[in-house]
Amino acid sequence: WALVGTAGAVGLAVYLSRSQSRLVTLRPLGWALAVAAATIALGAARDADWRDRPADSVVHLAALAPLDDRQPTLLWGTVRDVPIRSEWSVRFALDADSAGRGDQRVTVSDAVQVSLHHDEGTLVYPALRPGDRVQLAGRLEPLPRPRNPAQMDYGAYLQRQGIQAVLRVEDETGVAFLAPSRQPVARVADASRRHVRRVLAQHIPTPETRGLLLALLLADRSAIGTDTMDAFRETGLMHLLAVSGLHVGLVGLTLYVLLKPVLGRIGVSRQQAERARAGATLALLALYVVVAGASVSTVRAFVMVSVLILGRVADRRVDTLNALGVAAFGILLHRPAALFEVGFQLSFGAVAAIVTLTPLLTTIVPDRIRQSATGTFLAGSVATSIAATLGTAPALLAHFGRLPLGGLLLNVPAIPLTGLTLGGGIGAVVLAPLPPLAAAMGGFADASGRLLLWITESGATAFGWAVYERPLDTPSAWIASALVLTALALWRRPAARRQLALASVAVVAVGLWSGFAKGESAPTFDAVFLDVGQGDATLLSMPNGRHVLIDAGIRSPYVDQGERVIVPHLDRFGIRRLDALILTHADADHIGGAQTVLEHVPVGRLVVNGASGESDLWANVLRTADSLRVPIDTVSAGDTLAVDPSVRVRVLGPSGPMGSTNDASIVLRMEHGRTRWLLTGDAEAAGEAAVVRRFGGALASDVVTVGHHGSQTSSTPALVEAAGRPSFAVVSVARRNRYGLPHEEPLGRWTATGADVRLTSEDGAVWLRSDGATVEPVDWRSGER
Repeated sequence: WALVGTAGAVGLAVYLSRSQSRLVTLRPLGWALAVAAATIALGAARDADWRDRPADSVVHLAALAPLDDRQPTLLWGTVRDVPIRSEWSVRFALDADSAGRGDQRVTVSDAVQVSLHHDEGTLVYPALRPGDRVQLAGRLEPLPRPRNPAQMDYGAYLQRQGIQAVLRVEDETGVAFLAPSRQPVARVADASRRHVRRVLAQHIPTPETRGLLLALLLADRSAIGTDTMDAFRETGLMHLLAVSGLHVGLVGLTLYVLLKPVLGRIGVSRQQAERARAGATLALLALYVVVAGASVSTVRAFVMVSVLILGRVADRRVDTLNALGVAAFGILLHRPAALFEVGFQLSFGAVAAIVTLTPLLTTIVPDRIRQSATGTFLAGSVATSIAATLGTAPALLAHFGRLPLGGLLLNVPAIPLTGLTLGGGIGAVVLAPLPPLAAAMGGFADASGRLLLWITESGATAFGWAVYERPLDTPSAWIASALVLTALALWRRPAARRQLALASVAVVAVGLWSGFAKGESAPTFDAVFLDVGQGDATLLSMPNGRHVLIDAGIRSPYVDQGERVIVPHLDRFGIRRLDALILTHADADHIGGAQTVLEHVPVGRLVVNGASGESDLWANVLRTADSLRVPIDTVSAGDTLAVDPSVRVRVLGPSGPMGSTNDASIVLRMEHGRTRWLLTGDAEAAGEAAVVRRFGGALASDVVTVGHHGSQTSSTPALVEAAGRPSFAVVSVARRNRYGLPHEEPLGRWTATGADVRLTSEDGAVWLRSDGATVEPVDWRSGER
């Protein structure tokens, strides 16, 4: 990157020296390109330096620690942030300085994400605060990778926070408190948090509003219920829960305004008063940033307010976009990976759009509406809401594939109510020494907070349908959308607007051309073997755009893989209908998520093997299908399923009544062009023998699924021999399971055929694609589809 920057500077110098005598040159464009190249080179160099881990980084120790090693790793370090308690764990970041195993102890650096598990709800850990020194014993692991294509890359998120490994502590004896925090700022911040919690518990009568205020004041959303959080997401009002400009303004600028008359009364000169106001306000805001967790939006708001206040002190005019640029530069200089975080993109995109687009949108409103104060307020609120929605749309569609539109209207009452709720909460905290006044402010905050929650939940019911769902899954689409927004912001500059519009068209054209050149427009047959733990779920996408789901994973009191894995995958890739849901047999690890899937998307038909399941889960699946009027088809060996003319789907099993539910599994063979696919379900020796006996000469395949999760009772020599020399053998199995699966013997048989054996326990979801001639794996983690 240093060479890139140097080469750009040299090229610019040569061009400028040769163009000095010319009347018409591209010198302005050259300067602009040089500045852009230098900025990119500087940013990339800083990012590379930030990502380069030292030799003593804990990331190297985590990479050497095998997952099945039961000897705990000891870590010594300092608690970095406020521990967050969830239903099953307590999480916090630890700045590690030492690590050990057995008698060995070494010096380490970098932060570790610590999870203190309490699955039974009975484990009691020491109360830890930022700055406390602790000793921890647990299982040290590398950062997690996403297990499925629609899953958030939590490991990359942690890495962008400077966290390099994960430590899982399973027992309270693994946590030893060594010493309290010695950091004055951390101790003051912790005391402030405890004071806020105590005041809210005392003066906010409604638990729901109390949880809302904890989110607004301390960025702690743990007390907000799941249904309420879903309502905020579905209405596009999640930004209200992020500590940002509104919060910083109420906390800091209120003090800044109130200090002016006070200092004037005691005879302080104007210049001294400005400095005193600035110093006190910035000190309070800095403390609040620490108390609220120093999120990107909080730091951004703090920097912008600081620039504004310091500009007032220096009698300088401050441009809002310049202040926004200073905030971005400071954050990225400190932590360059923040550029790729959705929080950074949403925060800066929203503010930039509000500053540039709101004045433009307001001018569209007729003058007669803006003549009254109410009309001006409503016009400004709607314009601000539209601008913020446009500014955040690219990031939301790129990361989540959906853009809630209900907030366009709901923001108008919700934003003022948020300000009133927040103001009441701040008043209760400040007036805590005067209980009657604190109670009055708490009651006001409770009333406005309950109204805000009612609007949010009612809005989710009324506007839940108002969602635009189409992911921006290519860089060209994202860049083009950003160029279009910039063109809107520069609407009053026709030349710039026209150039940006043409640039966006060019970017889209290049993206389409590159996709065409790569063959992305050609129809393909895709099979995604989802990682649903100890279960099965395979999504087939046909060349004609139809989709078939085979099995739906497990459902337990702790997890529903239909809700956790399958439905998010369908949503992320815009799959609005399943033409068939095939349940190979009635075992819980194959039908667990079926009810959720049936309730979430329209299903053309439910395909079963005809064997009667005896579980309540199976009965609920059939009852749900019947209530939704989903046709139920029973199939057996010899049947075919019509889904796509270019894909032949044949049923090879079961051949009749079998001795076990596993042997009664539906066995499928698919043919797409010259490629062959064999999906065996949980068929064991008897079921496989029946298939080989009837179809042995037609079982040669390019892709096979290893039966019964790699159990010794399946993958018999006869079936493996009949399958020929497959290119891929896929095993759906959990990373840790009580059955000890997969077994080495069946894996060895498939490996001996020359097959590339892929386990969901190791690879996560396995995505295979056929063009009719060959089968190739899709590297979904790299973003290439």
